[in-house]
Amino acid sequence: MFNIKNKRYTVWGMVAVLVFSVLIIVDAVFLPYQQSEETIEYYGIRRQVRSREVVGYYYYTNKGGRFSIDKDYIRGSSIVLKRTLLFKQIVQVKTSTRDYTPLLSSGSNGFTLVLFVILAFSCGISLYKLGGNEPMTVNRYQNFVMFPAFFLFCTVCMWFLFN
Repeated sequence: MFNIKNKRYTVWGMVAVLVFSVLIIVDAVFLPYQQSEETIEYYGIRRQVRSREVVGYYYYTNKGGRFSIDKDYIRGSSIVLKRTLLFKQIVQVKTSTRDYTPLLSSGSNGFTLVLFVILAFSCGISLYKLGGNEPMTVNRYQNFVMFPAFFLFCTVCMWFLFN
């Protein structure tokens, strides 16, 4: 068919993305969490640009924690945080009276974690297909490269949007 000049670099880039996304998934789902009791030192309000409606609050703690909650204000300053082991992402927020974990919108929670799972599967399938020695058309090669690249773009955008 055709000779792919940069196939080796593409494969190594996909391996790096696959390893990173699998590490985030394993850290968020399978490894134990670290628990710490912290106090809220500062909070801010997130608003929509046009309507100026409050969409959430972001908080900073005394031990350097930073997280955001959707549409609900945390009453009180003493909280218990659970963090992931490797990347120190906050996955659980509790006070003495209420659990705010379902409202947590920062870190690799919810939709961002789903994007990491899709990214890991797409990189794995693409690496399996690109690793073979069978001839490949230009269109097929581009499909196996651009689909993971698109999900990498979406994941990075969501990561920066919610962190």
